[in-house]
Amino acid sequence: MLRIAVDARCVGPRPSGIGHYTEELLRHLVPMADDVELLVLRHPSAREPIVRHERVRELRFPGETKGVLTVLGLGLRHGFADCDLYHSPGDLVPLGLRCPWVVTMHDLMWVEAPHLASAFLPVRLANGLWYRAAFAHAVRGARAVIAISQATAAAIARVYPEHAHKTRVVRHGIDRVRYSAERAGPRSLLDAHVPPGRAYSLIVGQGSPYKNHPGMVRAFLEAMRAQPEHRLVLVRRFSRFDREMRRLLVRPDVQGRVIVLPSVSDDVLLALFRHARMLLFASRYEGFGLPALEAMALGTPVLGSTAPAVLEVTGEAALHADPEDHRDLVEKMRALDQDEALRARLVAAGTARAAELTWERCARQTLEIYRASCR
Repeated sequence: MLRIAVDARCVGPRPSGIGHYTEELLRHLVPMADDVELLVLRHPSAREPIVRHERVRELRFPGETKGVLTVLGLGLRHGFADCDLYHSPGDLVPLGLRCPWVVTMHDLMWVEAPHLASAFLPVRLANGLWYRAAFAHAVRGARAVIAISQATAAAIARVYPEHAHKTRVVRHGIDRVRYSAERAGPRSLLDAHVPPGRAYSLIVGQGSPYKNHPGMVRAFLEAMRAQPEHRLVLVRRFSRFDREMRRLLVRPDVQGRVIVLPSVSDDVLLALFRHARMLLFASRYEGFGLPALEAMALGTPVLGSTAPAVLEVTGEAALHADPEDHRDLVEKMRALDQDEALRARLVAAGTARAAELTWERCARQTLEIYRASCR
């Protein structure tokens, strides 16, 4: 029986991409891993177990999966010497571990393109140095490195070429039950946020430069100039330093067209995805691009970017525009709004693409990596 520790402190009430990945991985891993006992690391504030099972035990430790306390303190407090393997799902690995480890790398933006990770120079410099050192430790000592896309695997090969042979691509999945047209609520669920009967396009993502929100807002205003009733809904966690976006959103022409929602409930988010005219996902950099996959599963056309990970995840199931080319963004938005044949083709292709990427597949491939890394 293998004993594997998994850091799941990122799973909690505040949704995050890494937290969602870790939760789904554990839920699907346990039923298929008869030869594995799991020690699941949780934050002290966590209430309900992620998975209730006789082969799962939880251990509490403060801090965040990607925090300084994890790197500098966790290994000193718990070396996990009684474990066969430690899995960090969030890029960073504690110093002082006394067992082998695998690490999931989501992207290397802080190393390759820190200017896209933060608009605030002091944060960019400090985090750039921190992540460069922490990523190097995680990758160099790992038995295996799980890359969530071929794009991330290519970044690992560029930055750490001597460790590229350890990389295994395991893509994220989609919960087809949750992200289904039948499960999403009616359009009326959005009446408190979007005026009834109004068409709207959707942007979802955190407030970092790589998401290209200002570029998409400007392109939307021009593309939909002849349709003043068409709104843009922006579900966005704001960064503390984002002068460009703040200046843009106070303009009268923008305030009349853009609906800003810092956070919404899960039910409202599903309905927003389902009833949007299109998802605008023209990121300048991504490690994977889960919102695009979620939109496709719900039958919503996607305008993606030409960033490698977005091209990889969406394939022929999205329309793609150069995120740095304003004219290309405008023309592709208009095409996706007006060409019904194009929309129908992308909806069909998106549904098929989403069916290929499942969490069961992700968990099965990860389990194979666990077993190989323990030999």
